[in-house]
Amino acid sequence: MILTQLEIGQFRNIEQAQLSPCSGFNLLTGHNGAGKSAVLEAIHCLSSGHSFRTRKVKELIRHDQESFILTSQMTDNAGQKSHRTGLQRNRDGTTSLRLDYEPLASMSSITQMMPVKALTPDSHGLIQDGPSGRRQFIDWGTFHVEPSFFGVWKHFRRALAQRNQALKDNANDSEIDTWDEQLIDSGSELTDMRKRYIASLGSLLQIQLNEMETAFHVKHQFKQGWTEDMNLTDALARSRSNCRRFRTTTVGPHRADLHIDVSGHAAKQVLSRGQQKTLIYAMHMAQLSLLHASTENRAIVLCDDLTAELDDQQSVKILTQLQKQGSQVFLTSTEPFELPSAEIVQFSVTGGDVQKSV
Repeated sequence: MILTQLEIGQFRNIEQAQLSPCSGFNLLTGHNGAGKSAVLEAIHCLSSGHSFRTRKVKELIRHDQESFILTSQMTDNAGQKSHRTGLQRNRDGTTSLRLDYEPLASMSSITQMMPVKALTPDSHGLIQDGPSGRRQFIDWGTFHVEPSFFGVWKHFRRALAQRNQALKDNANDSEIDTWDEQLIDSGSELTDMRKRYIASLGSLLQIQLNEMETAFHVKHQFKQGWTEDMNLTDALARSRSNCRRFRTTTVGPHRADLHIDVSGHAAKQVLSRGQQKTLIYAMHMAQLSLLHASTENRAIVLCDDLTAELDDQQSVKILTQLQKQGSQVFLTSTEPFELPSAEIVQFSVTGGDVQKSV
């Protein structure tokens, strides 16, 4: 899907804005704090219900307002199907969500229809930080290529929450056994889907790295969250005493991770910050390629301050790869710069006012 119309109301420092983006590159320029990133956040909210910067709704609602309202018109890449979406989130925590003017109870159908990938200056956290961000990276891709993923993931999270509560309450073994059964069924299925996804992603990642002419070879390994030569049933049984001691579930898919190595060493130890960002962009673009190969859908790509910590040569390589992806791209920059595409629309952002550049 691509966005053909975007309307933003009372969001961050934007009072009202209307954009008609193109299907290629859309460049938003302006000074820091002008509202460029707010446009990208609004697009992310329309897909997922929250910003890539924060999940706190009150931070997104314009000062002295009670709610923000976002609407969009989107079409498939062939221009044959179009949909209208609308999202209103209020300070009191309530949400109104619509698809083609009909109310929706969950964002999942819109997220599936309009995948959005945000690439931000802090994306290096995918390598530098703990496993949570890497699990999110895996699950973003698995959600979009495995139709049953979301239902299984919700079932697992519910069973995990109930098991952890039972552990906190010092419940007897029979009650914990009840939650173990549900945790094992959903957790094993969830892990199988993640493994399939990472296996499919590996070859595409190497292709991206080769095309970007990187001077390092990457090896990644999925860690399922418990001992590799043991099934989840045995892992939970063996960890029962530790789980009781710490009053939380110490093994399982919620502890999964993706190890990323370069020449036998952790990537964060041997790659420079710029190299890490290049690797991370390659990882994300491999996801974009796999999404299109598996579903024929293309994600909308949000690049917030793309050139931060990248030299001109790296930036050109990444922009060239983004062009090859065929995705609709939104970029922010303090200054205009040349983009490798014939289809470009530029917007000037000043004090929350967004205008198409002539």
